[in-house]
Amino acid sequence: MRRSTLAVIALVSLSSFALLGSVLASDRGLYRFGAPYLGSPGSLLSIHTWPDIADLVGAPAIVAVLAVALAFGILRRSVARVMVYAGLAAVTFLINEHVAKPLDHETIAGHLSFPSGRVTAVCATAVAIWFALRPLLGRWARRVTFFLGAVWVLLMSVAVVGAQWHVPFDALGSVLLSLCVLAAGGAVYESLVPRRAIGPVDADASFLPGEGDAALASNVRGSG
Repeated sequence: MRRSTLAVIALVSLSSFALLGSVLASDRGLYRFGAPYLGSPGSLLSIHTWPDIADLVGAPAIVAVLAVALAFGILRRSVARVMVYAGLAAVTFLINEHVAKPLDHETIAGHLSFPSGRVTAVCATAVAIWFALRPLLGRWARRVTFFLGAVWVLLMSVAVVGAQWHVPFDALGSVLLSLCVLAAGGAVYESLVPRRAIGPVDADASFLPGEGDAALASNVRGSG
């Protein structure tokens, strides 16, 4: 993914996160607007079931996903790339817990709630792994990885709301924060690492739509 694209994602996510956080901090009415959704998924499952689901798709799933990603990185000789993005995911979680939450001061049941730590942990991991593996995967594998990551984040978001730990705004803030930090960190990392150092990649894996054809045409002209 182009560094300019990552930079734009980071700036848009940061602006959206700051706007959402400032509105929530200055106007509790918006938080009350989200209150009716608190626990609403409980109508689908028992309110006591959602915490179990949140625990299941939380730390155990994160460990499993990171293990698979590291194994894949070793096979493709790109383990350093995976570890860098995993480190960015960890940094995102630390920012969530020690910077974003104390700044916003929003609480539910006496606990700081914006943004959700659990959703941030899952979303940051999913985004980090997708950014790390994207150049190493084929077109369909990238799509499947993106879809599974999105479902994972959505499931955790629904679970924390169903457990009455958070409102949807908390989950949205987690997604925006994750995109911001991972995209910004990714832009810096990609600017420091030559493309050839990524490792063996699929023929079109490191290109955005249309880039592969342009590069191929350029090579043909150059060889003529």
